Amino acid sequence: MAGLGVGGLSADQLDELDRNGFLAITGLLTDEDLAPVHDEYERILDGRVDRLLADGTLSERPGGGFGDRYSAVLAADPLSHRWFNISLPLINGPVDAESYVMHCGPAVFDLMRHPAILDVVESVIGPEIASNPVQQMRMKPPVDAVADESLRLHSNIGMTTWHQDIVALLPDADDTRIVTVWVALTDAFVDNGCLVSIPGSHRLGPQVHCANEDLASEPYVPPAVLAGMKEQPLPVRRGGVVLFDKLNAHRSLPNHSGSMRWSMDLRYNPIGQGSGRPAFPTFVARSERQPESVLEDFEAWKAMWDDAREAIVSGAYPDRIFEDVRWNDQVAC
Repeated sequence: MAGLGVGGLSADQLDELDRNGFLAITGLLTDEDLAPVHDEYERILDGRVDRLLADGTLSERPGGGFGDRYSAVLAADPLSHRWFNISLPLINGPVDAESYVMHCGPAVFDLMRHPAILDVVESVIGPEIASNPVQQMRMKPPVDAVADESLRLHSNIGMTTWHQDIVALLPDADDTRIVTVWVALTDAFVDNGCLVSIPGSHRLGPQVHCANEDLASEPYVPPAVLAGMKEQPLPVRRGGVVLFDKLNAHRSLPNHSGSMRWSMDLRYNPIGQGSGRPAFPTFVARSERQPESVLEDFEAWKAMWDDAREAIVSGAYPDRIFEDVRWNDQVAC
């Protein structure tokens, strides 16, 4: 696993990323960097518990650590995970306004713009960096703590199937250079559900993806397509990150440990290139050419997401939110 080169990625690290389609980096972020996100999420959890107690969904306040209390909230109200995510739900079609929600918080916004993350991204795509809105917060309790089978299959809560990120992107991002920065907010090892990837799979181009019968919004690469390919687990400690290409084939393992595994997907692309999700807002995270265009105002960022939500809920945005059928090949599936 690579350590960080000074000021960004080293030539060897860039070669490894180009060769494998992924790169695991140790110690990019410190406990001090991550603490504000943890504190912010403690407040979200407390607020959600208060709401569920008030409406009678919970009969008593859950005890234990953060992960234990989060698991109790999910058990009482499976849709509660939406209040913790950093993306609006991916739904093509009518939405329920009450549960069509997400979290936009200052600690999350600050982490998205963290200089250490942007330095790494700049090494890959250059200094004109847009924050891509294809972002997720993945809080995965132990499998045994999730009784609802549909939640075990949800990629923000349980394991994820083999896929390439391009599968959920609309065609405007076909030629976009997107780099994913997968941030470990807790240790991520094989036993608690780390990422697994296939070295060099990004060089194969877009692969067939089948609609998941249990959760239609989670297309997967069928086993026959990947048969015989070598997979590689990508364990990282808290504060480490994994970079990968939008064509990299990857999945995450189930969490068979006794505690929650927590990670965050952030994505970036060169300014002016399509995001693959035009319904959601992008912003300038770094620019050498036009530094005055960089967004530093949390309230402005939150307002962008509020406006996007209102357009979708009201029907003012009539188009599809995400791609879910373009790569589907019924013969292979």
